[in-house]
Amino acid sequence: MKLDYTHTYAATPDKVVALLRNAEFIDDVAKHAGAVEHEADIAADATTLRMKLPVPSHLTKFVGETVSLRQIFRFQEPGPDGVVRGKVDVEVPGMPVDVFADAELNPTGETTTAKYTGDLKVKIPLVGKKVESQLEPFIRDAFDGLERRAAHWLSR
Repeated sequence: MKLDYTHTYAATPDKVVALLRNAEFIDDVAKHAGAVEHEADIAADATTLRMKLPVPSHLTKFVGETVSLRQIFRFQEPGPDGVVRGKVDVEVPGMPVDVFADAELNPTGETTTAKYTGDLKVKIPLVGKKVESQLEPFIRDAFDGLERRAAHWLSR
């Protein structure tokens, strides 16, 4: 299933990347996502957020009461045009689910338009497409939660 999300951040791309490399911000994102457990790892080349989230009731028969997610954000230095390119991967350890997205943070004056495009793949014979359509809102909510928390942090 194709993913295509657009966010607007009230900061330049370099400040958005700096926020995504801020451990306190990543902790805040996890808490507001409803994580029952989480851990953030900030490295020079990637930010990794591991969290265990409660699963909506309509998905528990497929994945159980909670799901472990690992979100990995990788961003390059800004290009000559000011655009920051990167990758956002979401891994679901122990499950046949892959989420890969290309990220492009485009400067628009003092704001940034972020475009995330990629794929959600569930590798379960016969029902994979159905599970993808049920998981997509969950993935979208994760991306939207990031945008909401960033809006809050950038307005301080």
